[in-house]
Amino acid sequence: MKYIWDWIDSLNLSERFKLRMMILVSVAASAAAGLCLWSIVQRWALDHWSWMIVFTGYPAFLAVVLVIIYSFNHSFHDGSYKG
Repeated sequence: MKYIWDWIDSLNLSERFKLRMMILVSVAASAAAGLCLWSIVQRWALDHWSWMIVFTGYPAFLAVVLVIIYSFNHSFHDGSYKG
């Protein structure tokens, strides 16, 4: 995650867009990981489609929460903004 955060930080974009981009990337990655896990589990158990939503939705929601918590301490700005 730190590698992705640094890569997005190096882009010449606004702080708000960088945060949105990080949320999108982390949600997509965690949902894809959940989908892969569901595709393995559904062969033996939990083969209904509603379980796919559970396996992809909860990690995606958790990714949003974790990015927001992480961004409280590691912002994209250089500290010059006095708000």
